[in-house]
Amino acid sequence: MFNWIKNKANNGSSNYQDQNVNIRIVGPRGSGKTGYMAALAYWPNAKSDSPVESVTPIGEETSKLIENAQNILEQGLDLEPTRLDSKVEEVKDYTITITVKNKYQWQNGVKINVNCKDYSGEFFRDLINKKGDPLLEDYLDDCLQASGIMFLLDGTSYRSDREYAAGLEKFLLALDQTDLENNKRRIALVLTKCEQSELWINRDSPAKLTQLRFPQVYQKLQNWANLKTGEVEYFVTSAFGVLGTNFPEPNSQKIERNREGTKSIIKNPRRWRPFALVAPIYWLSTGQRNKDLEQ
Repeated sequence: MFNWIKNKANNGSSNYQDQNVNIRIVGPRGSGKTGYMAALAYWPNAKSDSPVESVTPIGEETSKLIENAQNILEQGLDLEPTRLDSKVEEVKDYTITITVKNKYQWQNGVKINVNCKDYSGEFFRDLINKKGDPLLEDYLDDCLQASGIMFLLDGTSYRSDREYAAGLEKFLLALDQTDLENNKRRIALVLTKCEQSELWINRDSPAKLTQLRFPQVYQKLQNWANLKTGEVEYFVTSAFGVLGTNFPEPNSQKIERNREGTKSIIKNPRRWRPFALVAPIYWLSTGQRNKDLEQ
């Protein structure tokens, strides 16, 4: 039915470890949360030597997300941002199975079953500006059920560092009020839109890049990690990718640039190849970094 599913797995093989991860994606408006999920579910123009063997979307909501990626992003239009829903139960809930190859014969591959809720940017804004709001409390309570949190930031929105740090501080305080059974919660700080030149050239040092661009956010996360109640890692991604190899340029066209970051549309849909989307999910699921997924 879906000819875009890159399903190359050897169905007769048992050399895969099943991992299940329950993720919440949070971040301010314009950080690229919906674009990230659309690109991940669609998985366009995958390289034949990619460590990702297959990405299989599951369920009606995930399939609808891919239809949007096909009909909107591939036509060079903008993907509609996630709206703030009136009930937590109405938040878009995406399910994807990601199969990562075993690099060596003596290693098992990993099959990651991802259940991921995508919150609107207003949720993060309301952390700063609202107190005692029932909807906000419901959203926070739902986030506390997740074992993994993806905190997405547009890497070009560094002028909002102080505001983001204030919201993050309240979010981390809420997380600390609930412990996971027999496990530590993991937070992946993900800088998006790294196809932009100032981010792309520093893609190999995501922690350093975060510290330079968002020093207050970085310090909040480091302080939280030092309490030993959870783990933090840093990643960079791009939903659009770049064009060329020797002198790469963003496969995106800027529409707007302000303190909230960069708004873009895809430049060349035929050469659409996202960058490093699976890397943070792999770490949230396994607790191990996979450098091949970050290339």
